[in-house]
Amino acid sequence: MSNDYNSSSFKKLLDKLQQESWQLELLISGFAIFGLFQVMHPLKEELMKAIGNDDFIYRFFIQTVYPALSILLVVLLVHVILRGVWIGALGLRYVSNEIDYDELQYSKKFTDHLTKKVGSFDRYISRLENICSTLFAIAFLMIFYFMAYMLIIGFYILVSNLVELTDIFSSEQQVIFNVYWAFFYFSFALLIFIDFIGMGILKKGNLRPKIYYPVYRFFSIITLSFLYRPLVYNFLDQKRTKWLATFILPAYLLISFLLSSFSKQHSNYLTTSGDSSAIYANKGNYEDVIDNSEDLIDFATIPSKIITTSYLPLKIPFTTFKENAVFEKDSTLKPNKDERGYGFNGKSMSIPGLTLSIGNNKDVDQQKKYLNVVNDMYEVLIDSTIVEKEFIYTTNSNGRLQFETFLDISTIGKGKHLLHIVGPAGDNELFKKKIKIDTLVTIPFWHYKD
Repeated sequence: MSNDYNSSSFKKLLDKLQQESWQLELLISGFAIFGLFQVMHPLKEELMKAIGNDDFIYRFFIQTVYPALSILLVVLLVHVILRGVWIGALGLRYVSNEIDYDELQYSKKFTDHLTKKVGSFDRYISRLENICSTLFAIAFLMIFYFMAYMLIIGFYILVSNLVELTDIFSSEQQVIFNVYWAFFYFSFALLIFIDFIGMGILKKGNLRPKIYYPVYRFFSIITLSFLYRPLVYNFLDQKRTKWLATFILPAYLLISFLLSSFSKQHSNYLTTSGDSSAIYANKGNYEDVIDNSEDLIDFATIPSKIITTSYLPLKIPFTTFKENAVFEKDSTLKPNKDERGYGFNGKSMSIPGLTLSIGNNKDVDQQKKYLNVVNDMYEVLIDSTIVEKEFIYTTNSNGRLQFETFLDISTIGKGKHLLHIVGPAGDNELFKKKIKIDTLVTIPFWHYKD
């Protein structure tokens, strides 16, 4: 059969497939819904790991993919329900055919109203068919919208990282370059967004398209719009559906924001969130009640609220700020080139059957010096007594770096105690001109020896 889209045979094939497309829609929707239910929870676990591991790029990727798949799941569920109604309507039409308003024997006023507003049963089936087909198409269009957003942000990050890897600029010059690059790049991205919301407003007229065309072509390549552009314009050329392609995404984001801020307040005084204190125990500080798939680890963790041993394990997860605080305290540890983040280190290469490592181990003396600074930075107290500690570094079950020590609590009495960690406060160096020493966390626990 000819695949020439202008041939009559191909058009007949499309017409036939169009009439039978509901079967493929239901099949694809069913498999997609099943797969999405299977992947949503693991994806949320990965998001928690990315946040905990201070992994900005992976976190950005998951935070983009997760809402996109959520949209797809919700829309496909609605699609399956409406397709079920449509199939039920077809079956009912086979049994009772059209709606006979005279048989209902209503008054003329209600008969005229129902005839006008409800109309024929065939029209109802036709509307359901149009809604279902439109929903199925819009569900996957939303995925492409989120993909375009991710690619736009990703391209900015890629260029910034590639320029940094070339070592063309110093650290200060790299910051200046990133600022200017972000200003110009996102200014052009704003034009794309304005055109998107305005349903092609920058493509109209005489002067605007000439100026806008190079920007449009550039971002078309970045966002791989050739994959979904026909879907968009097919929506935009219809009065009844063009608003869907433009406003369903902002509407979803608005609804998501409203739902995320909606919650039940259990008490006028007691809350279920906040940092641990003398009167509140945040479960993010206790390993035995942390659900790795749902909860974020707080600044530090201990095994449990109840400690029955003569020692107390204490773990502090590594973050970028902690390393910046180390550099602030001892500038000799600050490297000439910051190696944090993604990149090729050139120290380890692997091919099937062969792995080469070239000087992949860090200087042990420098690591010891680093840990000495960490130990000097943090002061650990139980109640009001300073406790001796010696942090080493390790990884948890998720591969996250953390500092770990074991505190001697053999001499403290039974009952409730407060663990205090004092050290450099802050979590964003851009907003901290000076590092302030403060109580970072207070963790209540109860000590009962076996």
